[in-house]
Amino acid sequence: MKKAYIFDLDGTLANTIYDIGDSINHLLIQRGLPIHSYEKYSACLGMGINITLSRTMSGYDVLPPEEKAALRRAYTIHNGEHCLDKTLPYEGIPETLKTLAERGAVLGIFTNKPEMPARKIAAALFANIDFAFVLGNVEGLSMKPDPSRMLAELEKLGITAAETVFVGDGGPDIATAKTGKMFACGVSWGFQGLKELDGADLVISHPRELLAI
Repeated sequence: MKKAYIFDLDGTLANTIYDIGDSINHLLIQRGLPIHSYEKYSACLGMGINITLSRTMSGYDVLPPEEKAALRRAYTIHNGEHCLDKTLPYEGIPETLKTLAERGAVLGIFTNKPEMPARKIAAALFANIDFAFVLGNVEGLSMKPDPSRMLAELEKLGITAAETVFVGDGGPDIATAKTGKMFACGVSWGFQGLKELDGADLVISHPRELLAI
C-alpha cells in the first residue's frame, strides 16, 4: 500500500457537474447570454474556471482582465453558496476513503476548483475524513498540471512522490501525477472519459480498486 492518496475533486470524489453548470448558467443569464447543458460543461472542466469560462461564455476572451477577474469572483461566490445543492459523492467513495484512512494512509485533495467551494464540499460530504490538505485554485498560485503545491505539502508530511498515488478523471490529473513522478490512477466514472486517461499507470472502474494498489 502507498503512504498517500491524493484526489482530484470534480468528477473523481464527487459529481459536481450540476452545481457547476448552474453557477455558470447564472452568470450567463445575468449577461443575457445563452445557457448550456450539463453535458456541455462536463467537457469544459479540468483546467480551472478561467478556461471553463473561456470555453462557455461568448466574448469572455476579449474582456478586460479586471472584468474577467470579476466574473471569476462572481462564479466562486455563487458556487460557494450553491456547491452542495445537487452535489453528491460517487458510489463507493466514502467507504473507500474511510478504509484507506483506517489503514493509515494520508489523504489529500488537489483540485483546480476554486479553493473555497472545494473545502466546503470536502467538509460536508466527507466529514469523517481527516484530509491532510485540501488545495484548490487560488488566484496567483500554480494549479494542475503543476504539482509543486501538492509536493510541498507532502514534503511537510515526510512523504515522497514515489510513495504517493494521484487519483483523477482527466488529462490534467494524469499529467500532474507524471510530472510529479507519482503513481497515476485514472478513474473511468468521471467527466472526461477514458480518452483523457492515456498514460495512466492504472485505470479503475470502482473506488474499491484503490485498496489493491
